[in-house]
This record gives sequence, C-alpha cells and structure tokens, in this order.
Amino acid sequence: MSKPVVEQGLKVARDIADWICNVQSPWAEGSSVPGIIPFSVDHLDSEVPAASWNYAFTSMGLAGAYKAFRDERYKAAATRLCTVLKSFQILDPFHKEHYGAIREISPICPWCYTRDAISGGWGFIEMYRFTAEEEFLERAKHFGHWVLRKGMDEEGYPWFGVQLEPQFYPHTGKHIENHIQGNFQGGGLNFFYQLYKATGDKAWCKPMSGIADIFVNHVQQESGFFVSVYRATKKPVASNDAYAMLHRGNDDLGTLGLLCAYHVTKDTKYLAAIKRFLEAVWASQRADGFFEESVAATAVILNATYQTKDFVEIEGLDNTKIELALMAMLSTQTSYSHPRMRGALREHCGNPDSLVTMRANCYALILLLKLFAGIGEYLCD
Repeated sequence: MSKPVVEQGLKVARDIADWICNVQSPWAEGSSVPGIIPFSVDHLDSEVPAASWNYAFTSMGLAGAYKAFRDERYKAAATRLCTVLKSFQILDPFHKEHYGAIREISPICPWCYTRDAISGGWGFIEMYRFTAEEEFLERAKHFGHWVLRKGMDEEGYPWFGVQLEPQFYPHTGKHIENHIQGNFQGGGLNFFYQLYKATGDKAWCKPMSGIADIFVNHVQQESGFFVSVYRATKKPVASNDAYAMLHRGNDDLGTLGLLCAYHVTKDTKYLAAIKRFLEAVWASQRADGFFEESVAATAVILNATYQTKDFVEIEGLDNTKIELALMAMLSTQTSYSHPRMRGALREHCGNPDSLVTMRANCYALILLLKLFAGIGEYLCD
C-alpha cells in the first residue's frame, strides 16, 4: 500500500480506538455500570448494550492499539472491558450445573448464545497473554470445561444457545433455536485452538475435528458459502431465513477456525473449504468494493484473506480488488459531530445515517493494526 493509504489506515485505527474509549462508561466506584460499552449507537441517541463477545473482541482491538500507539488509555480500557466480562462468568458455588459459563449480556442474564460465550472465553485467553495474569487463563479453562459439558450437542457441535436459569418474566420470547446448527459456530474452533496454544494441552484440540467436519460437510454449501442447517436433517434453512443471511460474507471467523483445524490435523480438506469460501466471497464483491451492506463483513473477509494467504491461492484475486475493499471500508468513517459516534465506522455502507457498532469497528481496528502497524497476534491462527 502507498504511504497515504498507510497513514489513513493508521489514523482511522486510532480514531476507532479513541471512539471506544469515549463510549466506555466511566470507571467510577460510584457507578452501577463502570466500564460497560454499547453494541451500537445512532444519531438519535439510541444505544443497544454490548454482549459478551463485544467485550472480548473490543479488548483485543484496544490491546493492539496500545501496542501500536503506546497510549495508556487503550491499555486501561482494554483491561476494564475484561473486568466487566469477568462479571458475566458464573463462578458461583450455588450454580454447579453451569459453573464456568459466560452469560450473554449482563451479570444476571439467564441465558447465552453459545457462540457469543465462546468468543468471551477467547477474550480471556488474549487478556491472559496481554497481562500475564493467570486468572484470565484459569477462567478460560473453566469456561472450556463448561462448553464441553453443557454447550455441545450429541454430535459434538455447539448448541445454538443454553438457558442457564429460568427466564425472566416478562421475557424476550423464543430466541434459542437449538434445532439449528448455526453457520456461525465454525468460529468456535478458534477458542479451542488458542486455549491449546496458551496451555500446551492438546486435549483442548479434541473437539475441533467434530465441529470442523460438520462445518465443511454440511454447513458449507455447493456455492462455497456457509449456511445454517437443521440439526435433524442437515438441510439448509430457507434462503430468506434470517439465519441464511446472518453470516454470509462475515463468516463469524469460521474460515480462520478452519485454518486452526488444519494446523492441528493437517487435513487439507479444511484448506479446500477455505479456498471455496474465499473464492465465492471475492467473486461476489460489488463494484463499490463492498461485499454486502454490513461493513463488518469487509473487515472479516480481508482478515481471513490475509491470514490464509500462505495456504490457499484465491482465483481471480488481485491487489486492485483488495485495495478497493479496504478503501471502501475506510470511506465509511462517520463525520457526525455526535460525540458518541465520532470517528467510528458505520455498520451499513449504503446508509449515510447508519448507526455505528462495535462489530464493524472492533474487527476493522484489529485488521488495520495488523496491516499497517504489524500487530498480528489478534484474530490470527
């Protein structure tokens, strides 16, 4: 990339890191919610609270920003995010059945989406590496044991979600779809692989083949894309189903997970699956450089392409397409004067009034620091 592109990429990365610090609630003893972050913010001051996985990936992004820029604010914000995440984990002796689980969205939330919780456990691993505090690794192991006990179906694939305690009343209605094996679950491979690397215990690799095989044999379609399937029949959900569209270009880090599975097994079918997906997704790139309306997808695809570049060759891909995608992503930086949106990337590329989300911004932050500051230890194999 040219020097102006590098400079722009680093500026946007720092703007995103500053935005995260600005929207994190004050670290004050008198606050009932110190250190929390929103998942999304819009120009009408509407905010949605962040879930466990947001805390994990955002802390990774800020840890990378600290390493790149040596700004103590980023280090403090990253560690505070994982302190909040710790409060989501059940380590209560009165909750033996779900000891180690990570709640979805608050310290008393009675359920979790398994994939989100797995990302939370991954966040603990990375915070252990960042701080060298053994507590974070122990928490990751407690969570890993819970996943193996309670978070996997009879085929060894993660459940859609787990009800940890009785629902509140009134409650949000049905939202755990355990009759579906989600296309987002491939990303869980990363947690087991990183826990193996952090502990040196290869027993953590044992669940990986079962997850990866269902992911490539049933969830991946002839098109190359990953589509959620019905657990009983392995037939894909309808094309207009929310779970057919939820993770398309944004594979929720499943491709990266398959690379981890390849490292463990040396089975080239996982590389073949990565190649099929990346060729399909790059073939779908639009004239404006985006892959879909979600800006998060661009960051995830670029990251997967970067991480797998030494293992697969993507037909039809060249530097022009890569730079087009990168510049398209950077172009979505908001110009709002709104202090809780300033500097962040929009969630939807086609809507200038789009909200901003932690999803698009934490993925973009990690990617930009990887490409332009050499901080390569996050969202990697």
